[in-house]
Amino acid sequence: MKDNHELDDLFSFEKNEKNLITKAKRKSTIRMACISGFVSLLVLTLIVLVKLQVTPWLLNKEMIAQETYYEVYGANLFVGPWEESIQIIGSEATAPQYKLLNGRPVYRGEISNDSDKFEVHLSPNEYETYRYLGGKVMNFIHPEVKINQVPNDIKNIDMFRDHQMIEMGLSFDRAYSLDEVKAMLPKDLPLQWAWIDVYSDEEVDSLQASESPANVFTENEVIGFSMVDETGITLEDPVKKFMESVMYGKNHMGPYKRDMKTLYETLSKQGEVDETNIKVIGAVVVGEKEVLKQIQNEPSIRASSVGAVVDSFK
Repeated sequence: MKDNHELDDLFSFEKNEKNLITKAKRKSTIRMACISGFVSLLVLTLIVLVKLQVTPWLLNKEMIAQETYYEVYGANLFVGPWEESIQIIGSEATAPQYKLLNGRPVYRGEISNDSDKFEVHLSPNEYETYRYLGGKVMNFIHPEVKINQVPNDIKNIDMFRDHQMIEMGLSFDRAYSLDEVKAMLPKDLPLQWAWIDVYSDEEVDSLQASESPANVFTENEVIGFSMVDETGITLEDPVKKFMESVMYGKNHMGPYKRDMKTLYETLSKQGEVDETNIKVIGAVVVGEKEVLKQIQNEPSIRASSVGAVVDSFK
């Protein structure tokens, strides 16, 4: 009986047809799954390769944007070499930020390609500011803004030890030309950085209507140019370099494009900007206390604020 059933199955064309169709469908499904898997793997590989090629370019744009920002904003602040971490997900670039005190770098922490330009500080009173990581923050006051108590740290310069290098932020009683600022400072106390007046009458009125410390600028909020490069070498034309940074930020896409465009338009109202017509309302100088004592009674200095302090190793 069994042999008869087997013979019946062998010559059963309907059943054989169903088996062939089932096998064909199974093979087709496997083939399609393999092709789909191969195509998906190929597409994924291409996406990874493209991302690994594009990511460094995008990171480079963000790094340049950050460097340009700190060439315009921040008193005596510089950005060190960037270290890139290229990954499929979460690529970033970091760099040290530092100040220069007579050519000596003072570490101020680390920034990244997407760092926020606003920094949170600790303020024990209206006119004294510190960083949470340590170190005093320089404060600046616009010459047309009246406040009840004008900070004047230079009057207490004797509290520092001999041979300490002291960073001092100065706020002037009015706007001066760059040559006038250089002339008011002793020869052994060179100008390190200059704060420029880019504030409209409306902005000044708003500052005047505000209460302290809202009407006091911290060192990372002020706009100006350095007299030295990132290694401490004196620049031949610091105003030109400053304007090149502003124009670059204005003409290239980035998080600060709008700020740079507004700044450029404000500066350009007076025509071509150079050392003869730039308006300086504050400065940063660096020196030992005996040198800084020479400007204690300078009438053009309205306020002064200590920043970084290091031993000079002399």
